[in-house]
Amino acid sequence: MAVNDIAMEEATVEPKEIPSIFKNRNFLLLWGAALLSSFGISFFLFSQSWYVVNVLGLEASLGILYIAVSIPRVLFMIISGTVADRYSKTKIMFLSDFIRGLLLIGLVAWFLFGGITLWTFVTFAFFFGILDAFFWAAESAVIPSIVHKENLTRGNSVIQMTNQTSFILAPMLAGIIIAFGNYEVVFATTAVMLIIASSLIFLMRVPEGKDEDGEEKEFWETFKEGLLYVKQSRVLLIIVLTTVFLNLFLVGPMTMGLPLFVKNILDGTSVDFSLLEAGLAGGMLVGSVVIGVLNLKKNRCKVALLSLIFTGIAFAGLSFTTEIWMSILALGIFGISLSVTNIPFIAFVQSLIEEKMLGRVMGLISLASMGLIPVSYLLTSGVLALGISIDHIMAVVGTLVSLYAAFIYLKFKELREID
Repeated sequence: MAVNDIAMEEATVEPKEIPSIFKNRNFLLLWGAALLSSFGISFFLFSQSWYVVNVLGLEASLGILYIAVSIPRVLFMIISGTVADRYSKTKIMFLSDFIRGLLLIGLVAWFLFGGITLWTFVTFAFFFGILDAFFWAAESAVIPSIVHKENLTRGNSVIQMTNQTSFILAPMLAGIIIAFGNYEVVFATTAVMLIIASSLIFLMRVPEGKDEDGEEKEFWETFKEGLLYVKQSRVLLIIVLTTVFLNLFLVGPMTMGLPLFVKNILDGTSVDFSLLEAGLAGGMLVGSVVIGVLNLKKNRCKVALLSLIFTGIAFAGLSFTTEIWMSILALGIFGISLSVTNIPFIAFVQSLIEEKMLGRVMGLISLASMGLIPVSYLLTSGVLALGISIDHIMAVVGTLVSLYAAFIYLKFKELREID
């Protein structure tokens, strides 16, 4: 299969020499844009949630905000990969960040003139959700176009590490800005971040792939071609189904269950909850760094599946913890294992897929990642409503994930042996 090798701008190298991603101008620009974008989005999500809770006093309405951003994100993910394959990926990313920056400038103006309500944030969250869908599909698909296939694991780990760092630091920085400034300042700062990020993307020079037959296909024909492509590849189909399984069973119990676990099982406070979240994010950050240093080039699926077994074990182990430090340790191991699972899988898929199909395949994987999250929340809520405690849910879910990963590892030989 054709995978786009990088066209280095700095120098001509020996055929066997693989240039460092940190000497790759396009990757450095993408890295800077990813840093600013992830910090900007984290700023926005934290600040709007805190405003709704602290200023508007509408704690019970936070769910409306999450729905407003998640539903359009999921719906547009269905087509975002096809759009990324048909049009310039860098232009899509540029427009996504630039428009979000303009939206936030509009929000700042709205603050200055007054009249901010819950529905103000719902409207902005809705448009952010749409733009998120297109940005993520294009970002995942553009990496193989600028990074040599031997460095895909390292490149993805750097981007993931950047995202995890933003999840840890951005809320703290946003909180400091709000405390010593005001909401106008934090949203204006976010707008500046996103506009600078769009400028960095604009400076990227990525050759756009073209269909080999040179024919322009109808949009839905292109979309169906992507579905058929995944369906015909057993390896890709297993990876997509694994992504579906993980998000259906893990996200709800982890996201909804963690505060319940702190309150009902550990008898902890909001500070304890923040420590557990920091432990999870820190573990994911460590996992990203480790994978980046190792830069796996072979047996990536084997490593990912074995790590997925440990992911389930760590999550089940969390349910048995009774002290804060034990919970932080379990979540740290869980976070490390999660990164060691996700990054090799992504790098493997990017190295396997034809360039002209990358957007559609990565879009489908993103859809599988995000699409069932609301269903996972619903299932978790339903099980909790039956009177089953969160620690029991975590224990069962973690065990199921480990058993599933072990089954896939033993049953599908081609997945664990493929490079």
